[in-house]
Amino acid sequence: MLRKLIVLTLLAAPAALMAAPRQHPSKNARPHPASGSHANASTGQADAARIEACGQLANTFLDDLEKGDISAASAYFDERMKAAVDDAKLREVWQSLGNQAGKLESRGQPQTVMYQGMPVVGTPLNFEKGDFVTQVTCDREGKIAGFYIRPQPSTAAPASSVQ
Repeated sequence: MLRKLIVLTLLAAPAALMAAPRQHPSKNARPHPASGSHANASTGQADAARIEACGQLANTFLDDLEKGDISAASAYFDERMKAAVDDAKLREVWQSLGNQAGKLESRGQPQTVMYQGMPVVGTPLNFEKGDFVTQVTCDREGKIAGFYIRPQPSTAAPASSVQ
């Protein structure tokens, strides 16, 4: 009985396929994914290069600040940053941080993200009296378009409440 069912199924299948409406394969054709993938890969490579360059720039910028070479540090600013933060203001901010937090003891591992098409490098700074994070944002020309210092968020788990 099972053999008859298998034979009937095999005989009926070609007939059903023959009765199906014929359609040209191009009606279901989709573009090859390689064209979009190539564009995404090219964009990814360009972003990776910009991320790496911004990371190096942020590191050099912080080196110059740490050495006290404010003019060298501010030379990496784009025109908008230069107009907003002159050498005197940058020196004041950096010295104020040192006065508040003590001596810079170490730097943590920089973390880079892309935000609105621009790489942003966050570098933890460990001072004697507290931890801070600098954020350096680079523009498309490889200049510093933003610089920000903030206290590092606490990594301690919040206290649980008992009800």
